[in-house]
Amino acid sequence: MKIVSCFTELKELEPLAKAGADEFYTALFGLPAFSFGTLPGPDIVPAIKTVHALGKKIAVALNALNAPANNKRLREIELRVRELDKLGVDAFIVANPYLLGLFSGRGKRLRAELHLSSVQPVFNSLSAAFFSRFGLSRIILPNQLSPYEARKTLAFCRARGIETEIFDYRFFGCAYVNGRCKLHQPGHYTLKSVMPDGDLCRINARAGGLVKLKTLDLPGRAGELPALVKRLEHRFTCGGAPRLSNAASFFDFFASGVQYLKYGTRHDTPEVKVKKVGELRGIIDLAEKLTAAKPKAEARRAFILELTRWNGGGF
Repeated sequence: MKIVSCFTELKELEPLAKAGADEFYTALFGLPAFSFGTLPGPDIVPAIKTVHALGKKIAVALNALNAPANNKRLREIELRVRELDKLGVDAFIVANPYLLGLFSGRGKRLRAELHLSSVQPVFNSLSAAFFSRFGLSRIILPNQLSPYEARKTLAFCRARGIETEIFDYRFFGCAYVNGRCKLHQPGHYTLKSVMPDGDLCRINARAGGLVKLKTLDLPGRAGELPALVKRLEHRFTCGGAPRLSNAASFFDFFASGVQYLKYGTRHDTPEVKVKKVGELRGIIDLAEKLTAAKPKAEARRAFILELTRWNGGGF
């Protein structure tokens, strides 16, 4: 398993590579990308040169869900992407089907690879089959998907030679469905101050009170409960340890052959980025070591126990 790390400054590249990053990605001002944290436009050329000199690959995020509505803006985006393609960008992370088609089928195909962003979530093998028609080389799985739920998608991707990638659960994504909930850890977030929409919580929790959950009275749908309970069981246990610990979830994805682990908190400081990539390298090395030395079930248990100790130390 290899590590894909975000970066927003040139000075981050070499330290991140030393910490264990195998690939890099960033967003650029002027291109439609999800979230925030961009590399200044003029820095992309030296970034490409530096990354390639390190023997690594670089991707650019183009993963806003909505494509611009006017032809002039679309043309500007297309020209910029094709310019970056000629400059040596290795991959573009895309979410919008129109843009996928623009760079894979309807127009001249890019030299660079196309990676499907988790912002355009693939929750099943049918979705994977649909998007594979765009000539994807990689699908980045959504944070909400458990290894059990992803099993058919992973099998489809293996059969088609499509790479797969997951986000690390501790450092990125909605805390309610991915990883330990930071809203329950006062050191991270105490609801004493308002956070911008999307900055932490996808249900837009606000300061000044507890999150209110809506309940539904569905007596006419009682027959659906057994299937729903089974689905929730898989959601929260991944077929084993509770999902909220998520060391089990990572190990199951690792054992399933997912090739890439992504760290994507672009607004972290350079020092924090390096620390987090080093931690990712550590958990991959641990999983590889245990898998080589023990049967799968024993390796899984040992991995979860070790990660519990790491997390207990402030990991």
